[in-house]
Amino acid sequence: MKTLTWTAKETMSILSAPAPVPEPGWIALRVAGVGICGSELSGYLGHNELRKPPLVMGHEFSGVVEEVGHGVTNVKIGDLVTANPLVTCGRCIHCLRGERQRCESRRIIGIDFPGAYAERVLVPSNQCYAVKDAIDGALVEPLACAVRAVGLARIKVGDTAVVIGAGIIGLMTVRLLGLSGAKRIAVVDPNDERLKISQLWGATEMAPNLGALLTDNHPQSFDCVIDAVGLSTTRRDSLNALIRGGRAVWIGLHEALTHLDGNQIVRDELEVRGSFCYTDDEFIRAVSLINSQKFLPVDRQWLDVRSLEEGPAAFKELVNGSPFSKIILTF
Repeated sequence: MKTLTWTAKETMSILSAPAPVPEPGWIALRVAGVGICGSELSGYLGHNELRKPPLVMGHEFSGVVEEVGHGVTNVKIGDLVTANPLVTCGRCIHCLRGERQRCESRRIIGIDFPGAYAERVLVPSNQCYAVKDAIDGALVEPLACAVRAVGLARIKVGDTAVVIGAGIIGLMTVRLLGLSGAKRIAVVDPNDERLKISQLWGATEMAPNLGALLTDNHPQSFDCVIDAVGLSTTRRDSLNALIRGGRAVWIGLHEALTHLDGNQIVRDELEVRGSFCYTDDEFIRAVSLINSQKFLPVDRQWLDVRSLEEGPAAFKELVNGSPFSKIILTF
């Protein structure tokens, strides 16, 4: 089968590999659509310690059930599904609490298992969910990340919020903030095209940097900041934008080490919360939102769909500032 393989830093290659066969309890999907995630861009650039080349990445995907392993009864050949890419033990305290994203032996399809940048991918059958559309189905996973982040932000009606980064998770976060009752939703991104697109998702203010929002009239004026980038600068900015008692939620994973002012956090009683992946319930909510066919903006200028063969060029475009918030590869 054909794969898009990360072979070295900043190098994606179209290669061939044997088609995998599902073990008991697993299924094989013929991949229909797979998104390029910001965490994969970090890996591609050599900034993500979880990913090591050579690797077939791809954890945001949909596909058609092509083969089932022994004992699988919940799906049948021909079903169009998406899959939760977290593979966990099911026995540790976190799994038993319904928080599989914290599992001590957590593994992820596209990192620890070959991912969906391939014609065929293997997934556990009990982590599959029916979707109505192949392209929309590849957007469930990033939406689940946004669902968790906004839940951790504890938005109240009338709150003000900033989203740093107008990639797809950032845009989905904007939409969810509006649905949660936030009245002022600002988006910060250096890309002008992405800022314009953020209005489709409900942004009320847009700026290329946080300084443009923190005017003399509104210093430290936000109840919540969600950082969907994960740079040292954006993490520090997330704290500087908060009112006293404000909440910062970090989703982005672009850099590991960040120097922060601990005294600022203490004296201003700031909350800093990491948000990683999602619970099963949050993933299921994302499936429901996507299948409602009412969550995503009708105007899709934020999305571009390309062939797998265009994958290497798509990675280069995204790291250099693509106008598209999401690129999905198809077969």
